[in-house]
Amino acid sequence: MSQCFTFIDVAGNQARYTVSDRDRHEDFPWFTDFGDHGVAPSFEEAQCRARAVLKDSMAANRRSGEAKEMGKYSSRP
Repeated sequence: MSQCFTFIDVAGNQARYTVSDRDRHEDFPWFTDFGDHGVAPSFEEAQCRARAVLKDSMAANRRSGEAKEMGKYSSRP
């Protein structure tokens, strides 16, 4: 069994992550919509790690989008 969560960043962008029940190795697997994944020793730690990865990914996507947007306005004809 697994639980899905929606993370909303400061810009209002949304992404989902899922944390599964303890596996046969006594870990809690997690994965994100962006394809990131990992394991943690507790359910709470798995949530924390998944959110941290999403925060980083979403911030990088925002910065990339902002850079592209700035390029539109600063390019010369």
